[in-house]
Amino acid sequence: MSRLTIRAASELQPLTLEALEPARLNGKISEVYLQFANSELALRAYLHMEESLREGSLTLTEVEAVKLWVSEQTGCNYCLSIHSVKAGHANLSTEQQLAVRAGDPSGDARIDALLNIARTVYKQSGSIPQIMLDEARKAGLSDENLMDLVMAISTIFFTNIANHINDSRSPLPPAPILS
Repeated sequence: MSRLTIRAASELQPLTLEALEPARLNGKISEVYLQFANSELALRAYLHMEESLREGSLTLTEVEAVKLWVSEQTGCNYCLSIHSVKAGHANLSTEQQLAVRAGDPSGDARIDALLNIARTVYKQSGSIPQIMLDEARKAGLSDENLMDLVMAISTIFFTNIANHINDSRSPLPPAPILS
């Protein structure tokens, strides 16, 4: 049971409804978005970042790997469930999903470089070591990819932490691995 009020779509501002259009599933707005809409400004900022991420330089597989790893770190079972399904649809195999969640190599140099940087910025203060940046570039990551990585981390961290406040319950069994 959620702890935040579930807003009615009819109560939302036109700008918020417009920003929610890409997030509708079968014409409906997920309750989690209607809970996030308690701050329409925060919801719209998040949705605009997600839109930019979809149009950005990272592949859907790379984005879902990052979101899966961050969700594992924050222990957000709701997001783990959702991003396990999405990762499977984005062609991240069951073995790769397990590796990503465990912090092990996935077998994809770009994903591993992205996750290496994500781990470092998530778990330690200060700048990442230059050698790590050099290794990321050797794996084919551009400066644009690195900024899009930061955006991917930011968007999933927003939903993870919002779900901790909301106490969102997973719609699926906890954190399945699906391919």
